[in-house]
Amino acid sequence: MDLKTLRIFMAVADQVSFVGASRKLGLSATTVTRTIQSLETTLGLFLFNRTTRSVHLTTEGAEFLSRCRAAISDLDDAVAIARGAGAAEPQGVLSITAPVVFGRLHVLPVVTGLLNSWPKLTVRLFLTDRVVHLVEEEIDLALRIAPPQDSALKMQKIGEVRKVFVASPAYLAQHKEPQSLEDLAAHSLIDIDECATGHSEWRIGGKNVPSVRISPRLSVNSVDAALAAAKDGLGITRALSYQSHDFIEKGQLRRVLEDIPTSALPVFMLFPSRERQTVNVRMFLTAMKERFMTGNF
Repeated sequence: MDLKTLRIFMAVADQVSFVGASRKLGLSATTVTRTIQSLETTLGLFLFNRTTRSVHLTTEGAEFLSRCRAAISDLDDAVAIARGAGAAEPQGVLSITAPVVFGRLHVLPVVTGLLNSWPKLTVRLFLTDRVVHLVEEEIDLALRIAPPQDSALKMQKIGEVRKVFVASPAYLAQHKEPQSLEDLAAHSLIDIDECATGHSEWRIGGKNVPSVRISPRLSVNSVDAALAAAKDGLGITRALSYQSHDFIEKGQLRRVLEDIPTSALPVFMLFPSRERQTVNVRMFLTAMKERFMTGNF
């Protein structure tokens, strides 16, 4: 097993194709196929599930890929430093997952900035509100809001966000602005409820602040929809601070009940515990921390 073999394996995984890897590396498809077959024989396991139409990593292949990326990145760093190049240049593929709205508003700008700065870097950005299994789905790192439950992952806190109440200026001009949580009962409320049951509870989370039972006029399963309805004057909704920030900046929404203490939700960066931080991960982590220091969340 040599470095060329490992780089061929990583190329097949990145391209999800033997032919694609051969084109990227300037090798024949036969060479790539035989190299992978030889590697699998050496390891005594299958790295890819193959069909006539697709090539996908096995669970063992995904774990092996994660470790190969870390090892190759460390080696590239060492070579660059030995050659006097200082810190290695970000390059290759960086796979990231994040919640949809947070990813669109705050991760994507960081990603585009890094891509503009580092021409050899490629990013796969997977925006979803479901919990992604990093190893099985070949993800280098994940951003998650609220404390993660998976103890097998390393984590670093990069910032925090808060829950806020918002309504449109037009709605507040027609209705007396609430001064307490009890006042919400007299208002038209918009709830973000994945099941859209029509009956819910707003858990405020601040110290000594109780939860509030509500009967919303509108229940939706999308933050964007709830904020759009609030912007159109339907009533008051509750969202995370970063979700409503742009609407508030444009004057389309206003915060209400600002004196009510709400809980802070931490934002974590997660990555496999067995994997050392690659130069790509370190660069992205630094950029996200800087955005939290200068941005509005």
